[in-house]
Amino acid sequence: MRNQEYTQEVVNLHTHSFYCGHGSGTVEEYVQSASEKGIALLGMSEHCPVPDGRWNRSRMDFDQIESYERDCRVAKETAPEGLSVLTGYECDYLPEYQSYYAEVAERVDYLICAIHDLSTELSREYSVFWNQLSKKNLATYTDMYCESLSSGLFLFGAHPDLFGYYYHTWDGETEACSRAIIECAVANNVALEINANGLRKRKVQLHDGWRNPYPLSPFWEIASEYPLQVVTNSDAHNPSLLKEGYEACAQIASENNLQFCSYRVEREQTGSTRIALI
Repeated sequence: MRNQEYTQEVVNLHTHSFYCGHGSGTVEEYVQSASEKGIALLGMSEHCPVPDGRWNRSRMDFDQIESYERDCRVAKETAPEGLSVLTGYECDYLPEYQSYYAEVAERVDYLICAIHDLSTELSREYSVFWNQLSKKNLATYTDMYCESLSSGLFLFGAHPDLFGYYYHTWDGETEACSRAIIECAVANNVALEINANGLRKRKVQLHDGWRNPYPLSPFWEIASEYPLQVVTNSDAHNPSLLKEGYEACAQIASENNLQFCSYRVEREQTGSTRIALI
């Protein structure tokens, strides 16, 4: 077994190519960009499709899985020296997909979780990107996110403060939501991500000015009170954005005395790979 450790500044494990339908660039183009930008550990993390077709407006078709994973295998084998490539998925979690995601995890290198949709109905989507969120919606988001973190399937939770996209008030509910998610992450030894993509999205207007939809400063101020594992990623939807926002996210971490994790990649003689946060 060969082990290698990586520090956060040379790692990006949250990326989306043309496969997701709302991103661009091939896996090969991501590899080229990573090499040019000094990334040493690149993870591809397309939104994971599920067998019943749920969330099909925002992820690849189920029959594209084989092609995506094949592209990632080729990238692993052909990546330039000094660059390692991992295959992963970003998964919206519901308990009925626990066994399915566990099967996916057996054949790829890692999974990350996120909550983008608040509906449990197969025929209906209620995306946090498309709808104003009520206090009840915020509670639903919190419950779903904590279920994800408690599942035992995921390396880290992506953009946990995504609720800020369409919940524009910081109040008792947002503080309770934040504490619940952070405490759940700590209890389950799962890292949370300071996500740079929110810095590239349109700002939202508050009664006293404008802010980025996420990362939410109050969320990460609360996080400073806990022994939380923290990572950052660009959440790139184009190869050119692989390092975009890293400095700003590092500043958020520094201002709140949060320490980024490092990564240990274990490569076995069989060719399989395991990744852990350290």
